[in-house]
Amino acid sequence: MKPKTKLLTATIVGVGIVVIAALAWALSPIDYLASASQSRTFSIDCDYAKFRQIMVRKNATAAIVGQSGMTLLDEKIQDIDIDTSQDKRPLLNAIRGQSESSVVAIKEITVRLEDPALEADELVLRQQADIQPDGMNVVTESKFPAGNLKHYITTLDANPSDNGTEVSLTVALDVQVRLPGLFSGRADSEVNAAAGDAIDGQVAAIQKLIATHADKRLILPEFSSGD
Repeated sequence: MKPKTKLLTATIVGVGIVVIAALAWALSPIDYLASASQSRTFSIDCDYAKFRQIMVRKNATAAIVGQSGMTLLDEKIQDIDIDTSQDKRPLLNAIRGQSESSVVAIKEITVRLEDPALEADELVLRQQADIQPDGMNVVTESKFPAGNLKHYITTLDANPSDNGTEVSLTVALDVQVRLPGLFSGRADSEVNAAAGDAIDGQVAAIQKLIATHADKRLILPEFSSGD
């Protein structure tokens, strides 16, 4: 065999080995952390004072969780701080739905997961709500991993607007999957789609909850069994 022929043969063999090695890696199962984040901002035709009243008194947590691929099992208030110092008539204004008080509350929420791919039945969440007369912020985050769901967090911000109330939502999650490295992009797409479905469900739940109660003059408190 001529030297040039030997060199060409060696090159072809070397390239072939590299290709085979690359394919072997691409097709070998690996543990991959797929991450996704989605956000939505929308307006609701309901003034912020009434929106706040409905969200606080009508157990918005149960309504939102139920549209996020989960089922509410339990919720317990761990801490609550109510500041009435800026409200001259806190009781009367609360009845009128014109409260100027501030509320900061921490809850522990337990939900049932409906997706069998997560390989977990329950997820424990910590929710911190900061509810002010001019805006609210609610952060709900997983306390521990649950099966393949390594982290979950959702936020809700609401503020008065010219059209009523502007609401911004985010959902972010990390899911561990085992699959060939070649398909890691597909895993990201599927988790991103799941985050999108969850946030679309939250939007629909909030819109439905507000629409159900917005025309009522008196919003009576609704207590969950876990309180």
